[in-house]
Amino acid sequence: MRRSLHIKLVLIMVLLIVSLMVVVGAFLMNSVTGYYIDEFYQQITDAFGQSNVDFVRDLQTATKEDEDGAAMVGQVLSAYTGVLGVDRRSRNYFVLDGATGRCLNGSVPAPEGGIAVTPNISKALLGEPGLDSSVTADYMDAAIPITRGGQSYVVYILDNRETARQLNAEMFSLIMEALVLGLVISVLLSFLLAKTMVNPLQRLTGGIERVARGDFSRKLEVTSEDEIGQLTERFNSMAQQLEANIAELERAEQQRKDFVANVSHELRTPLTNIKSYAETLDDGVGGLPPETEHRFLGVILNESDRMAHILQDLLTLSRFDSGRSELRLAWFPFAKAVDDTYQAILMDAQNHAHTVELVLPEDLPQVRADRERIMQVMMNIVSNAIKYTPDGGRIVLSAGWEKDKVWMEVDDNGIGIPPADRDRIFERFYRVDKARSRQSGGTGLGLSIAQEIMKRHEGGLYLVDKAEPGLTIRMELPVAGPREEARHEG
Repeated sequence: MRRSLHIKLVLIMVLLIVSLMVVVGAFLMNSVTGYYIDEFYQQITDAFGQSNVDFVRDLQTATKEDEDGAAMVGQVLSAYTGVLGVDRRSRNYFVLDGATGRCLNGSVPAPEGGIAVTPNISKALLGEPGLDSSVTADYMDAAIPITRGGQSYVVYILDNRETARQLNAEMFSLIMEALVLGLVISVLLSFLLAKTMVNPLQRLTGGIERVARGDFSRKLEVTSEDEIGQLTERFNSMAQQLEANIAELERAEQQRKDFVANVSHELRTPLTNIKSYAETLDDGVGGLPPETEHRFLGVILNESDRMAHILQDLLTLSRFDSGRSELRLAWFPFAKAVDDTYQAILMDAQNHAHTVELVLPEDLPQVRADRERIMQVMMNIVSNAIKYTPDGGRIVLSAGWEKDKVWMEVDDNGIGIPPADRDRIFERFYRVDKARSRQSGGTGLGLSIAQEIMKRHEGGLYLVDKAEPGLTIRMELPVAGPREEARHEG
């Protein structure tokens, strides 16, 4: 990539320099030629104009000594060579016969074959001054008709443009030198551009190759604030986001595998128990005591209920994950929901000899939420406190509100959660004490469902740090309910 782009940069710079020098050179050389032509005709016009009346009079006025009018005209022209710019090298004058155009006199001998009849000479032979020339011609000339002593002559000034050609040759040499210098500069600039453009692109290419191999360990250095620097920053952001997405996909894949393994394990245990007890009943038909058969049937029913609870919780989570479980939002007193939860669990707590205390302020506001779902979360939290607190424990339900949120906390002095397990307590099927959880009838999905419900309400469940033994779980809920318009109003 570096070679191809470098070659392109060199070609672009070379073409730019060559094109610029060609255009500028052509313009300058044409300008010099045009200026020289204009200067020539301006000088001739001034020489034969009103400012040089004596010169024109001397050309046209014959004297008594005129034996050869053409020679006398030549003498006058010789006296005014400075005015005419005649240098006898590149510019000369000639006196032509006004009727035939034959050369009669001149500052230099006429060329062999005579003076070629040019358009300006033709005009002068017809009695009009010839003061015109083409930029493309290799000469400049002017033909002025005069009359002296009754004879017509043509004063012909011829310039072979040698001075202009020499000046253009020198200018062309300078242009070529400038072109060579420009080409050298263009090559040097191309290397500079290659360093500032190609090298960062090459680093980007290397970064892309590393990302394609799954290597996200290195970020590219941003060496400029231009478009390439912005592109490098975007690439770093993209690589970081891609790494996060891949990590999230890997985590989701691991969760899926763990979920399938957990579901299989959770269902296999009750199925195994049901199958074992059913086979025992089938093998011992009529031979088992009635109380044993009754106990076996009770185990089968309990395991069936446990499977039904697991499947029901899985269906609930599936609806949450797919977004098909809508919330029925309505305004209701938050304090009444907390009190109803307290009344609902009071008998179960008393069966375990627990002391349950309710701390409920009088000024709790109404909230906009799905009351049934919020009650489900409250019941789950309090039920867990009852299950995992040894008999004779103490449970405190408290509530309050601050700014735009209400909260409820359930504090117990039970077995608590070890620090290593606190970050995973809301994961699906996660249990701190797996054997005890199954004995108590838990599916390991209750807190996961409760957390999903709170997330859909734009609230949350949190573990509150405490110094005493036990556990404190806090539920927070926005008073005005979730902001998403897609929620179903009850």
